[in-house]
Amino acid sequence: MKYVQHISKICLFAGVLVFASCKKNFETINTPPVEATNASTPEMFNAVISSLPLDAGEQSVLHAWIYPVTQQAIITSGSYPYENAINGLWANYYGALANFRMIEDRISKEANPASMNNVYAMLKTVMAYKTIKMTNYFGSMPYKEAGYAAIKKAAGYKVPYDKQQDIYAAVLTDLKWAVDNLSTAAGQYTVGNYETLLKNNIPLWIKFANSLRLQVAITMYDKNTTLAATHITEALGKPLLEGSENIGLWPSQIPGLKFEWRQWSFSANCYLRFGSTMWNLMSNNTNKDGSGIFDVRAKVFFEGNNAGEWVAYPQNPLTTTPSEGGAPYDLDKRSKVWGDKGAGCIYSPFNFYFEKDMTSIPELMLTAAQVHLLKAEAYNRGLGVTANPALAKVEYDKAIAASVNMWKGIAFNSSDWTVNKPASATATAAELTAITTNPKTAYDLANAANALRQIYAQFWIDAFRQPWDAWTLLRRTGGKTPMSPDNTAYYTKNFASYTRFVYPQEEFNFNFENWRAETNSNDVSSTKLWIMP
Repeated sequence: MKYVQHISKICLFAGVLVFASCKKNFETINTPPVEATNASTPEMFNAVISSLPLDAGEQSVLHAWIYPVTQQAIITSGSYPYENAINGLWANYYGALANFRMIEDRISKEANPASMNNVYAMLKTVMAYKTIKMTNYFGSMPYKEAGYAAIKKAAGYKVPYDKQQDIYAAVLTDLKWAVDNLSTAAGQYTVGNYETLLKNNIPLWIKFANSLRLQVAITMYDKNTTLAATHITEALGKPLLEGSENIGLWPSQIPGLKFEWRQWSFSANCYLRFGSTMWNLMSNNTNKDGSGIFDVRAKVFFEGNNAGEWVAYPQNPLTTTPSEGGAPYDLDKRSKVWGDKGAGCIYSPFNFYFEKDMTSIPELMLTAAQVHLLKAEAYNRGLGVTANPALAKVEYDKAIAASVNMWKGIAFNSSDWTVNKPASATATAAELTAITTNPKTAYDLANAANALRQIYAQFWIDAFRQPWDAWTLLRRTGGKTPMSPDNTAYYTKNFASYTRFVYPQEEFNFNFENWRAETNSNDVSSTKLWIMP
């Protein structure tokens, strides 16, 4: 079934109703009316799903800012303006929220609202995902009263900001409702082929909602322990993602889906490199032939330099660090001669296929490995359950297996990947043993604090193409994700102050009083989020 992009997606900038144009590369299976309020429920449902892909601005900011902030990678020069992502993120989210509110209003007027529980629960789950991602970008934001302009008219135009702690609590309530009400019983209304994300797989929807609930609860545990613990305990007792159940936008499952903006974002920011922080977690030494690399994911994430050598760029470079250049992401050049990365490319860049392949490499949202690591953290720290180091290790090792299998599978199944393609789609026993027994990554049963950092490090690695989640982990743990201790003045000066995005200009222009009430006219990127220590 083709992935639908609704023509008349309504966007609410905390109250101002505007119309946004559709994204590129989404094929339609219908011709929806100009007014979104006249669209069918299945069309509007799919409009919400269609808001999930990353746009050009967000991808470019992730590359230029969030990767070096999290130290999952490093940029060697230049920087895409991080403000460029803000307007698009805001418009996308409030457009989806407006569609959700209209469907919610329709459901409330149904003769039998319970027959719409599955549709409502799916939408609550998707909006919970989007809402948590947004509040982790911005902090407080219009939420409980937002998205109602098409329903309440003038009364819904300008609405106040909700605090992050209240947003988290509301999202947990929605996710619990979704988990408790998703049902395979007969009589449930279905949007049919318009459900393009999980193809009406209700058991998988339950796992997605419950796993997301676990992630949200653990993220806020240190700020509201009582509420979080209740949800963690319940979530651990219900089905969770496991094995190969990786939630995301998989082009192989959604015909017509093409991530063209990903290619543009690499080309606009051609300075992403394998940083020394990631290198130190994946290699025993700095041998340029790559003989020290023990984590097979390194050669999925990155590639050799112009000489085929493996060289990490210092995460905190010195003034004496050799300059870097080249054209590792020049699509025309690399498509003709894969190894031609430009003479200036002397450090290992991101694997070119993440740019080149727009039609089979997915955009991930929540992976089975990450859920296993959340469970490992719960057992390691005793979050909602009795601390159990042995169970924590079991989940940790399962996470590594799930992650390696997923990343090898992504590369193996890529339609474009030819050079250095993995020989199989799944991990060998030797590949897994190399990680789970290496002194750097073998779970430390004797030291719970060190083991916890290992859990965070593996989450950080698995979230290689979800740097927003790695950023959230960095902030909510108070910096316990992998970080380079060398020359920290460089990192502190350039990246450490970024703890959130500032609000878009539209909020200042059209929702000024509420914006001022929230920011006290001091909207800066260094303001701490509620989830931070």
